[in-house]
Amino acid sequence: MNKTTFGILTILFNSYGVPNFIQGDAKTGILKIVLAFVTCGIIGMINAIMGIILGIQVLQMTEEEYNAAYGTIDSGIPKMKANTEAAE
Repeated sequence: MNKTTFGILTILFNSYGVPNFIQGDAKTGILKIVLAFVTCGIIGMINAIMGIILGIQVLQMTEEEYNAAYGTIDSGIPKMKANTEAAE
């Protein structure tokens, strides 16, 4: 999946957890859906706003920045890289 498709899906469907499912993080995607349902959509609206911000950031990235942030797309699924600073 290229960065344009990922950015657009993030803008449109972040409140449903679609970007998390694309990245292979199903637990976070399901958590977003459950929290949106339990809070009567309040968390869903917050996730939608966050999705717009993140999607615009992804669309403004170069291919090198996108690959550094989300990994290469050899397998068809971009993966989040672990934050090495937090481990130190």
